[in-house]
Amino acid sequence: MIERIMTQPIFMFTRVALSALITASAGILIISFLYFAWTFAEDVYNALNPEEKVVIEETSIDEFPHIHPINVTVTKRSIK
Repeated sequence: MIERIMTQPIFMFTRVALSALITASAGILIISFLYFAWTFAEDVYNALNPEEKVVIEETSIDEFPHIHPINVTVTKRSIK
C-alpha cells in the first residue's frame, strides 16, 4: 500500500526538489570553505613575506601633472 502512495508524482517531485536543495546547500558550503581557506592562506603568505614599502616624500609626488596652478594678480582699488 505504501508503495502505491510513494510512487505518486507529488512524492517524486518532492524527492527531486529535496535532492536539489541538499546539493545546492552542499555546494554553498564547499564554495565558502574554499573561499575561507584561500583567504587564510593569503593572510599566512602576507605575514611570512611582507611587502616592501617605499617611503618617499609627499612633496616630490605630482599627483595631477596635467593641472597647473592658477595665478591671480589683484590690484587694490580705492573705494569712492
